[in-house]
Amino acid sequence: MKKSIALLALSLLLGTGAFAEDAYVITDLTLDNFWSKTGKAQEKVASVATRIMEQNKLNKRVPVFVVNKNNEPNAVTNPMSKVIEVYSGLLVCIDNDDELAFVLGHEMAHAVEAYRGPWSIFSTFYNSKSYEYKSDLKSIDYMVGAGYDPISAIIIGNKIFSEPYWDWGSTHPKGSKRLLEMYKYIYKKYPQYLTSSKTNNPYYKNFEYLFADELKGFRHKESVRRQKQLQREAI
Repeated sequence: MKKSIALLALSLLLGTGAFAEDAYVITDLTLDNFWSKTGKAQEKVASVATRIMEQNKLNKRVPVFVVNKNNEPNAVTNPMSKVIEVYSGLLVCIDNDDELAFVLGHEMAHAVEAYRGPWSIFSTFYNSKSYEYKSDLKSIDYMVGAGYDPISAIIIGNKIFSEPYWDWGSTHPKGSKRLLEMYKYIYKKYPQYLTSSKTNNPYYKNFEYLFADELKGFRHKESVRRQKQLQREAI
């Protein structure tokens, strides 16, 4: 018995020594320098999620976890458990807290919607595209409410939204449609962000280039609408 204990102690000692020698430890990692270093994904995601929930005074429980799925740049919400899973493969596409805030805000919008009961869950599945648009825009509200820049919603969306030839068999709308709706929402409700420094981001510039005609037409219609509104108010 004593011999067995001695051998066990020796093996643990040797094992610990080998681990300590081979381990790679980042000693200066903080939540603020996370995006330039490796590690602590769960803590970073939790910190942004907590800020969104606190600043927007969300009164629902929404558990958030990072799942080790490196080949899938995705995040999902279970409507039954309200659990949000952020796949590790998505984190490599994200450059800062603002972009992560859009992803988390979108999924939180799904989770909060699911709290409305079984009928709401059924409606989400039956008319999923409508709820995707709704969650995109609600996420923008959450971002602004928590002090994040909503222009980052368009930036990360332009990175990760899919663009199938048609979307009739998909649960999500085309990425281009989602991006345009997000821009229109920001233009109408949060126009002060349209001069944000993030509008110089290459992904945002690409968005403006791709949809130059659509954006020009939309801004013209909005200008005409506002002029008519001012005229009516002046009467």
